Amino acid sequence: MIRNQDGTMQQSKEGVKQRWTQYCSGLYKDEGGGDEMVKELEGISPSYKEDPQDILYSEVEEAIRTLKSNKSPGSDGITAEMVQAGG
Repeated sequence: MIRNQDGTMQQSKEGVKQRWTQYCSGLYKDEGGGDEMVKELEGISPSYKEDPQDILYSEVEEAIRTLKSNKSPGSDGITAEMVQAGG
């Protein structure tokens, strides 16, 4: 059993399936606020921009050298050992 939008109980198998379909599709409907949110987010610029020339080669070498070994890789699947071996 499941309750319809009007509050009545739905008991039939087909009625329950139809109500779940309505409910789930309603979760993904854009009620008009989505476009405004996208525009607002597009208007936000990163608060900190670093010029790649500000990063020294020696800083990168040091960061790679001090990576901890035997740790799980990130979502890219690259381990610290792979980075260190690749130089």
